[in-house]
Amino acid sequence: MNYFNKIMHLLSIILNRFYGFLHKLSLHECGKNFSPAFPLKIIGGKNISIGDNFSSIGNVYLLSNDGKLEIGNNVSLNTNIHIGASFGKIIVKDNVCIGPNVVIRSSDHGISFGKLINAQPHVGGVIIINDDVWIGSNAVILKNVEIGEGAVVAAGAVVTKDIPPYSIVAGVPAKIISSRNSKL
Repeated sequence: MNYFNKIMHLLSIILNRFYGFLHKLSLHECGKNFSPAFPLKIIGGKNISIGDNFSSIGNVYLLSNDGKLEIGNNVSLNTNIHIGASFGKIIVKDNVCIGPNVVIRSSDHGISFGKLINAQPHVGGVIIINDDVWIGSNAVILKNVEIGEGAVVAAGAVVTKDIPPYSIVAGVPAKIISSRNSKL
């Protein structure tokens, strides 16, 4: 590697650490080795807690105004991730990997008859993603679900119901297609 590339590499490390430091200031709590890539958008940071060894590749949105978002240790996010805990609660436990273009939303709009859709109140819920979970690209996780420990959510799946531990789910809506252990 020539000197120019070494200098550019060192500069990028310094800028990335400074970028992470600035975002840590907006969070309720944040562990060590916080390594978000640009861009990271945080809204409602006072309601967001992140554990140790967090990393993201870029285009990540963490939203928790009027809600609560808890992210555990060793969580890695790919690109274009939207985690919206507004009006609800999302808990992402330890050792979770989330692929690109994933949406995790703990609330949605009401749809009552007689009111304009944009005047409907938000209806919040809870999402729990347990340890050792992999969420594939383009998956959507909706409110009031728990993804069991060790589960895998296949690319493009829409999770609307609880997923048992070590299950592999796919489809719209997501259904169990296999297991990571022989007990299921």
